[in-house]
Amino acid sequence: MKKLSIILAAIFFAAASAYAVTDELINDERPITFEQLPATAQSFIKSNFGKEDISFVIKDKGILFDEYSVAFVNGNKLEFDDKGEWTEVKCRYSAVPNNIVPREISDYIKEHNPSAKIIEIKRERNEWEVKLSGGLELKFNSSFRLVDIDD
Repeated sequence: MKKLSIILAAIFFAAASAYAVTDELINDERPITFEQLPATAQSFIKSNFGKEDISFVIKDKGILFDEYSVAFVNGNKLEFDDKGEWTEVKCRYSAVPNNIVPREISDYIKEHNPSAKIIEIKRERNEWEVKLSGGLELKFNSSFRLVDIDD
């Protein structure tokens, strides 16, 4: 019985150590400079948020690919994939720049919620999520057809 307890304790500690090492490898977030962002991300920021002061830039090193987060002093936040393409834009006190919103989504919002501003937009492989100033959240498929509304 004593041997079994020792073996189980050893297995537990080995598993806990392996988890800690794996977690450290997976969740490797580090501050970086603006210049260390991929060129595509730098260009996007200069074009759309060039007048804003950057608070910090984080590189989240993953097992398969890296992700980047940029936070501005005014509260706006951007997220980028490993190639520097934006994946999410959150504007705290202003609207998301019009030139990054697909025309089909802009047209839908102008028709159905003309007084609303887009304050968040997120794009994934097969889906677009938009949050409006009134709190309404819209999901569009890759063909820009509305698939879900959440208020």
